[in-house]
Amino acid sequence: MSKPPPGVLLAYRFLGWRVGPSHADWVRDDIAGRGWLLRAGAPALAAVLVVGGAITAALGGDPGRVGTVVFVVGAICLFMRTSLRERALRQQGIDLQGDPLKEAPWYADEAARRRRNLQGSIGTVVLVLAGMVVLALRTRP
Repeated sequence: MSKPPPGVLLAYRFLGWRVGPSHADWVRDDIAGRGWLLRAGAPALAAVLVVGGAITAALGGDPGRVGTVVFVVGAICLFMRTSLRERALRQQGIDLQGDPLKEAPWYADEAARRRRNLQGSIGTVVLVLAGMVVLALRTRP
């Protein structure tokens, strides 16, 4: 069971990077194990809080709204934890047993997985930043 290197682990935690077959057992144990929601959610919510706070401060929005959004998203995740776990496994291209999914042909293809990681990362960052800017602009006094 091989844990991804630190840089890949950060991208896996913050951006949902697909790490591939060499880490399949570790990923399955990570996602299916106790405390997964906290391990996956805490870094993402903390990043949104920090980035959202910085954007809100820069644009003169209401800082309390960022905290409220993070709290509400965290609460929703608690209620949706089972479906979020299944989605995380599908995103990684494996099932609960750790076997590759038929609908994930990119799983064992390093170039295809790297391309999906890059596209997904850019999309995630753009959407989160855009959402935070809209929130900050809408809450300005």
